Amino acid sequence: MRKTTFLFLVIFILIMGVRAQDSVQVRRYLQDLCAPAMHGRGYAYNGDGIAANYIRDQFKRMQIAPFKYSDYFERYGFTVYSMEGLVSAELNGNPLELWTEFAFAPYSRSADAEYNMLPIDPKVLVNRNTLKEFCLKNRKQLDNCLLYVDMTQCEDQNLRKKVDEMCRYLHVWNGEYAFKGLVLGVKEIPVWSFAFAKSRCDYILCYVKSELAKKKNNKIKLLCTNELKFHNTQNVCAFIPGTEVPDSIVVIGAHYDHLGQMGAEIMFPGCHDNASGTATMLDMARYFKEHPLRYTTVFVAFSGEEAGMMGSHFFVRDSLFDFSKVKLVLNLDLLCGGDDGFMVVNSQADNTKDFYDALLDLNKQMNKRKGEVKEIKSRPNAANSDHYPFTTKGMPAVFVYTLGGKTGGYHAPSDTPENASLKQYHRIVSLLIKGVEKVCGGR
Repeated sequence: MRKTTFLFLVIFILIMGVRAQDSVQVRRYLQDLCAPAMHGRGYAYNGDGIAANYIRDQFKRMQIAPFKYSDYFERYGFTVYSMEGLVSAELNGNPLELWTEFAFAPYSRSADAEYNMLPIDPKVLVNRNTLKEFCLKNRKQLDNCLLYVDMTQCEDQNLRKKVDEMCRYLHVWNGEYAFKGLVLGVKEIPVWSFAFAKSRCDYILCYVKSELAKKKNNKIKLLCTNELKFHNTQNVCAFIPGTEVPDSIVVIGAHYDHLGQMGAEIMFPGCHDNASGTATMLDMARYFKEHPLRYTTVFVAFSGEEAGMMGSHFFVRDSLFDFSKVKLVLNLDLLCGGDDGFMVVNSQADNTKDFYDALLDLNKQMNKRKGEVKEIKSRPNAANSDHYPFTTKGMPAVFVYTLGGKTGGYHAPSDTPENASLKQYHRIVSLLIKGVEKVCGGR
């Protein structure tokens, strides 16, 4: 009896030791991917290129072979803005703190001058006829002028949406109006997004805390270099051959890019979005290297997701395998926290429901051992992450993201490993691995 108990204890300690080591390795991935040397894995300072080299080296270290391209890199490119160098602002001679008091939009035109801020009613701004009349009336002031809209005084939600839409599509009005750009007075600096940063914009767009711009006749001095350029980048692709049916494919992917930097000072580490998904993909690659599936498993670290799923769209267009042979695409994005479980996007499609149902069944079994995930929710398909381009070609693809728990926020400099929890990591990832094995031929 003592020998049996001792043997059980030894096995338990070994298992727990492996689990602890896995968690340590995932945390190390997060620290590395979010380090200052990665420059936020964005389009400034070649951040995503540095991250791609790191991911390739991890595949090499695990002795996982390159997929289709001998150097692991599926190269492509797209046009996008890149903000490097000094970024600063002074309001009425007083320096403003970048990000907490002001910020440029990622698609703003470069600036290096002092401008008058001319207040404008948002109702006037969003109507082309009234805006033209306003510009005609104030034409003498517009040569050195930014229009100022105090969004904190705009209570009409529809009007706010129209202002936001105009800002997103400022490039549509290139050359039509004489003003130099817009300053939006806001309560909080909005999140950054590169989805609209792929077209040349002739206008400056910046955000300032409205409480700082209460006086009349405000002047703002701005400095920013933001260049629209063709960005060469790459997906990182590796694979593990299937043990029995190697011509069938399972794809496990995650985007590794993030927002990069707003000039030299502000970096967006992107731990939750999406160093977490990239680290999980690498951890799952390690597991499936030791426990290969019946089907070939392809691992893809996508770039360009923040610019509009550019990497996954290119990967699908590149047609590296027979789409009809794909058994599952598992896209990992936003995986820190998870105290409330996780969401499965596109879980009710005819070709993905078996995977979702497998997760539910397996979670019930884990419940008996008190190891369950709190909840597994379902959501219809949406073009909100890198699974989506696969679904447009009829492939069974799902997107998993966590619910609740501690994360560093969304698209903010606070999204760091220190602000992120991996408390639920083993439960969630173990369940995902078991789900893949159940529907795709594991041990």
